[in-house]
Amino acid sequence: MDYFQLIYYIIGTALVLILAMFALSSLREKKQRAFRISAVSAIVLPVIWLIVPFLFNHSGYYFISIELLSLIFLTLFFAPIGKKSNHDFGIANARVDERDIMFARSSYKPGTEKYEEYYGKNPEKKKTDDKISRLPRLLEEGGHYYDPVLSKKVEDMFVIEESRIEDVDGDVASECRGTDIDSITREIKKQVLDLGGDEVGICEINPMYFYSNVGLGPEPYGSEIVSTHKFSIMYTLEMDYFKVETAPKIGTTEESAKQYLKAQDISIEIARRIRSMGYSARAQVSGSNYQLMLPPLAYDAGLGEIGRNGYLISEKFGPRVRLGCITTELKLKTDKPKSFGAVEFCEICKKCSVDCPSGSIPRNGKLTVRGVEKWQLGIEKCYQYWRIIGTDCGLCMKVCPFSHPSNFIHNIFRFGIKNSVIARRLSIIGDDLVYRRKFKYKKMDK
Repeated sequence: MDYFQLIYYIIGTALVLILAMFALSSLREKKQRAFRISAVSAIVLPVIWLIVPFLFNHSGYYFISIELLSLIFLTLFFAPIGKKSNHDFGIANARVDERDIMFARSSYKPGTEKYEEYYGKNPEKKKTDDKISRLPRLLEEGGHYYDPVLSKKVEDMFVIEESRIEDVDGDVASECRGTDIDSITREIKKQVLDLGGDEVGICEINPMYFYSNVGLGPEPYGSEIVSTHKFSIMYTLEMDYFKVETAPKIGTTEESAKQYLKAQDISIEIARRIRSMGYSARAQVSGSNYQLMLPPLAYDAGLGEIGRNGYLISEKFGPRVRLGCITTELKLKTDKPKSFGAVEFCEICKKCSVDCPSGSIPRNGKLTVRGVEKWQLGIEKCYQYWRIIGTDCGLCMKVCPFSHPSNFIHNIFRFGIKNSVIARRLSIIGDDLVYRRKFKYKKMDK
């Protein structure tokens, strides 16, 4: 056997091993379609790889041709080819009024002062919101995926979150301790990870990311949100892959509630420790207590990119994360945004948009909103669908190719996506082939 034949059989062996590993990982992920395709391919490929050379009489030209094609493919898949994000998405130039977000609007009851005041100023939203208000509330009986046991369990978890909103802030020690920015930053990041955070980053806060006025929370409704905090400590919490796979059923909402509770524990404790050092700090938590928008801060802190579905896409976990945040006046060393090809991938993938049952995720390009280039979601359509099914859906998170678990096989594709436009397009084709382009779910009236 000459040198070129040896290389040929090494390539074939490597391909079979990769297919076998993919079959094994698919089995672990309970992806039966992917398992069948990869397992059959791992069986058929070596037969083809051994038989075809006989058809060419073991010609050296055949072996060289296959090796050259393999080299070209690897180069196109992994080499830096095509445009990369320059993070020039604009700078936010206006604040969002929290009274306008759907969670706030869904809390306004007909006949109340809030209801009359809000829709007196925003009559164009009244018809849509009144229609939504007639639907069952999230986790309540009447939602399509209502479960008398599990829905009550999840609801109780959110009640616990609501009961702790007074714990997000507190007294600040009179004496400031610690002046070494580098060492304090390292220690705070370590503490976040020790308490259970999965990824952590720090950014300076663009004041435009604070809500302008209170729509929810313990502060007086409509009051101006004022903060002296300049820095944000951001972190991610991975959502369990198999729980997300239950979307749009109640299991994914249960996982959301679990991670929100965990984020509360971490943020409240870190904020308390910073205040004990003599610096103001506030835990920004779920349970009607966010004072600012978390995804753009997480992007600025280098934790990921903002995808077509509006979620932060973590390089390691994809959109399968929940975010935690602590804001503080303590000066810290900041991180920088990073690009790993997610935005470029989202521009051509559109799988979340195709699968969105409410049609909330756009299939077209970005718009400039408050100075920032982004995909603008149809929040009313999305929330209305939540109310119909009784959960927070999560289908766009489930079907995103970046949501696959972080393992050797998936990370090979992530590495290619990071560098090459060819890899992005081939990865989309492969994901559609192996996992389907369109998720099957029961249609419901909107």
